Amino acid sequence: MNMKPLLSLLFMITVQASAQDKITNLHTLFDTLSARKDFSGCVLMAENGKVVYEKAIGYADADKGIPLSINTLFELGSVSKQFTAMAIMQLKEQGKLSYDDALGKYFPALLFKGVTIRHLLTHTSGIPDVLGWNKQQLDTSRVNYNADILQKLPQVYDSTIFAPGTLFSYSNTNYLLLAQIVEKVSGEPFPVYMKTHVFIPAGMKRTMVYSRRSAKKTVTDYALSYAWDPRNNKFMEADSMAPGHYNYYLDGIAGPYGISSNVEDLLQWDQALYTEQLVKKATLEEAFTPFHLKDGNAGYGEGADYGFGWILSVDSARGRVTWHSGSWASYTSVMARYTDKHKTIILLSNSEQRQPVMTLMGLVDHILFDTPYTLPEKINLPHSIIVADKQLQTLTGSYKSILVPGMQMLITAKGDRLFAKLSTQASFEIYPSSDTSFFYTIVPATIKFEKETPSAQQKLTLYQNGQEYIMIREHQQ
Repeated sequence: MNMKPLLSLLFMITVQASAQDKITNLHTLFDTLSARKDFSGCVLMAENGKVVYEKAIGYADADKGIPLSINTLFELGSVSKQFTAMAIMQLKEQGKLSYDDALGKYFPALLFKGVTIRHLLTHTSGIPDVLGWNKQQLDTSRVNYNADILQKLPQVYDSTIFAPGTLFSYSNTNYLLLAQIVEKVSGEPFPVYMKTHVFIPAGMKRTMVYSRRSAKKTVTDYALSYAWDPRNNKFMEADSMAPGHYNYYLDGIAGPYGISSNVEDLLQWDQALYTEQLVKKATLEEAFTPFHLKDGNAGYGEGADYGFGWILSVDSARGRVTWHSGSWASYTSVMARYTDKHKTIILLSNSEQRQPVMTLMGLVDHILFDTPYTLPEKINLPHSIIVADKQLQTLTGSYKSILVPGMQMLITAKGDRLFAKLSTQASFEIYPSSDTSFFYTIVPATIKFEKETPSAQQKLTLYQNGQEYIMIREHQQ
């Protein structure tokens, strides 16, 4: 899923408490979250490859009362990208491909001129994100796989959105194409290649290319994911809340996401990256080097450059940090490697509306580096009201940003439910706190509508990350 450049914030958290023994502080933090029911997932912290703290909190299956364990598998979301990049690095090291190979060498039917493998690895290709696709581009009544997307791509896009190598734009399509290149070059199905050449050599016993909605078999000790339902004021199994949602019809995709793992396997992966078990150190170093654009490095900005499936940060006290977060179908994850200090933080969650894994990562960072921290405030889960169907219909339509070129919002209604689709992203339900104010549950954002008057068009304001984006309705649905 879409990444958020948050690591640079980890080192600027306002704290009040005095630093104490790190193990005591870790117990305090996660015991508090457990007592509040403010986190559901697994955590692991390691120093020099040795676990200093690990804990499982919450349920793998709440209805059956099955608790999470350290061995429980979670869907990793975009943390999967680093594994796909490793497969490409292995094949490059073997001389079977070059980072400068044109995409057209492998898929002549695609209309993306000038795109190379390196552009795909670093999100500088200019290829739009498949996660924005809906029933206009794809059959949303069934699960779609990489091959389905590959077939549809030339029908949906006839060019990149910018000249390859000139800008950074995070796109899951890049890593879908990389997974297909792995298959084409190796002659093995992507799941088989990953298990044989990446997971097993790294000592990852349970990790697999696997997503339960599209899988042909079930596995044991696997976490279901849960989302807060403001309409019913309770957590519900995520898939039950949105039949036909994108996490169903795009669930068969592997490469950008689609890998499941647990915290102990991810520590094995972390440790393998300090060795030459998978590729030579020189090859690894290139993966941890930012791609250079004309005006700076590819990435989210200063302190958040992008390598091959990793976000790259540097801090004077902590040294180099390589990390990535991920989200998919109410699973959230983050893995951070402090490679100069040999510290590791891994957090996997199956309930995204509780304490965010990125917030917790910031707190754990302070604890591991013996700096003061403050316990987070309990998450107050939002409650919605019911708004009449007719009122919702007056809000629907296509809205265009006043100041941000290309930014637009499509508002649609289905009965007494309202949905918002921002630009090329997927459509998400928004919930009413009044007849004109709505909130997301998938991200901390709200939308406020202002009614149309004889002298002014209908408009909405999106409030997110401390910013306000005003959009004017061009036409009503």
